[in-house]
Parts: sequence; C-alpha cells; structure tokens
Amino acid sequence: MGLKGGARRGGTKIDSPLNRRYSPPRVKPMTQTNAPRQSSQAITHKSALLGVDLGSNHIRVGTVDPAGQVLAFRREPYSEEARKKPRALADQILSVSWQMAEDQAATAPVSAVGVAFPGLVNQATHRAVELAQLPSLAEIDLRREIMQAFGVPTHFENNANAAAFAEMTMGATRDAGDWLYLHIGANVSAGLVLNGRLHRGKSGLAGAIGNMNVYTDHPGGLMPLQAMASAESVVRRTRERLQKDRTSSLSKLGAMGGFTYDDIITQAHAGDDLAKMMLNRTGAYIAMAIADVINLLNLAMVAIGGAPAARQFLTASIADGVRERAFTAAISDCQVVAAELEVEASVIGAALLAADEIADCGRA
Repeated sequence: MGLKGGARRGGTKIDSPLNRRYSPPRVKPMTQTNAPRQSSQAITHKSALLGVDLGSNHIRVGTVDPAGQVLAFRREPYSEEARKKPRALADQILSVSWQMAEDQAATAPVSAVGVAFPGLVNQATHRAVELAQLPSLAEIDLRREIMQAFGVPTHFENNANAAAFAEMTMGATRDAGDWLYLHIGANVSAGLVLNGRLHRGKSGLAGAIGNMNVYTDHPGGLMPLQAMASAESVVRRTRERLQKDRTSSLSKLGAMGGFTYDDIITQAHAGDDLAKMMLNRTGAYIAMAIADVINLLNLAMVAIGGAPAARQFLTASIADGVRERAFTAAISDCQVVAAELEVEASVIGAALLAADEIADCGRA
C-alpha cells in the first residue's frame, strides 16, 4: 500500500508520491548507508515496512522486507527547530518518513510504519509521554497524522523494545526465552522479553530501568540510573573528572570546544585510561540495577545495546558487576552479551512490530 493521497497533516494537504504533488519541507541531505541483514525467514510478499528511530543526534529511517532484511537506511540530523519545538520535530519525522516512502514506492510500496522513541510510549493512547533530549510530543497525535498521511497501519514503540524485537528476530537472542535488552544512549531503557514475548506492562511503560535508583558517591547517595549512565550523563561525569585529571586526551578536545559520548568511546579504543575508566564506571552503575532484575526474574540473558563501539567496554564491566551483586544460582543461569544488531536495530524492530501488530489484529 502506498501513501494515501490527499491526507491532511495539521491542516496541510499531503499528496502521495504516486501523484508527486506533495513537496516536503526543505531538509539537509540524508546520509545513506548500506546495511543489509540476512534472515532465513522466507519472504512471503513484495512489500516494505518503514521504520523510524529517534536517536541522540539523528533521525534514522529505513525500510525492511517482511523478513527483516534492510532495503534502505538513512539518517538525518535534527534541525535546530526540531530540537526546540514539538511541531517542528513532528514535521521533520513526517518529512523524512515521506522521503523514504517516496523512494521505496516504485519497487516495494510501504505497507506499515513503525516509530521508535527515546522514552516511554503509552500503548493505550499511542503517544510518546517522555522523550530524552527532545521536545515533548505528548500533545501531538503524531500516530494519527502518520496514518492519515500514509494510509497504512502505524505502531509506536520505545527504542529498547523495538531493538529487542529485532534482536530476538535476527540477533544474539534468537533462542533465548527470558531475557532483557538494555539500551544506552540518549535514554537508558530496557526491553523485557519473557517466554519469547515482549512485556510492556499495563500501559506500555515497562522497561523504565533508567528510573531505578543506584548508589553513587554524590551527596545523598541515590541517583536515577539515567542520571549516571545516559550518553549525556557520561559526558557530564567525564567533564567533572577532567577538573581533577588533565592528562587525558579528552582535555585537549574539551579545550577545543568540547567532546561527545562518541569521542569518549573513540578515545577509549585508542587506549585513553580516563575514557576507559568512565565507560567501566558507567557499566558498574548499570550492573547495580541489572543485578536486581536478574535476581527477580531469573533471566537467561542480558543483551547490551546502544552505541556499538561502546559495547565491549560496557558488556565486560556490567558482567563483572552483576557477578558481584546477583546471587550465585541466578547469575550462573544468565549470560551478559553484546547485542549483535547495530545502529539500525530500532529501525528494524519498529518496522517489524508494525507488521506484527497487523498480524495480531488479523488473528483476533
């Protein structure tokens, strides 16, 4: 099914790529990468599923076939307006999605749309109720706007659940029944899978592990995990540490205007002791929360997602931390591993979840 001609968004008429009358807002060119993923699952029909993932610095958008193989993948930086204004953010999501669907229409028309958000999504209202580092979309019925513009079923999900669904379909956890996916980025969140199915809780708000308190050396002792382990928090803690230790290569970057989470990861791979220590400490904070979850649920596996280049540091330190904190019988059942899928994981998962929702409706 292609985009729905003549749909309206915020009072503005949106035409489908089939009649070529709609001109989306002018945006910067998107960076395209080829990221094919193979799957043994048979492709049953020629259609495409569109997935969107709101990252820390980019909107990632892609199309996948019904087996999860990536057909196209792009990312676009947020506009300055989109970082500040909810309406501008919603418009940019619609624009980049439309562009991808237009490119796809001739070969495999889009049959469903899935969007992954860096925060909580209320599945009863189909709205993102909390977004990390982005303006709130709680007052905008973006799902309705997308459905009107595209004329296809649309599913909203948090980014950890979306990545978890992709990982259980074609990644490291294909054979795990009870496990947890941990996303570390703009937000810290978890996708919980029990008996092979995602568990979202009553309203879809399960997995808010970033809101769990962990012990720190800050005044008061307890802090939300998000405040210690998100990408922004790691940068903040590193800046604070540099006030005491100026031998790190990150000091030069700081003097030149600052550094990012990706810079810390890059310097850790280059052997910078401070950068490695900050990532290892981040893993130790995460382990405090993960160990309690393992004790509670007797999980078989914890898959560490987020920035692929950070996973080797975080996975090792989280594994060490949970071995110290979880009780012996529970941790002997559980593996802590790096997730296999990379930056496209939430795009794949959001798209597949949209198709899964259609299938569930058909079975009902």
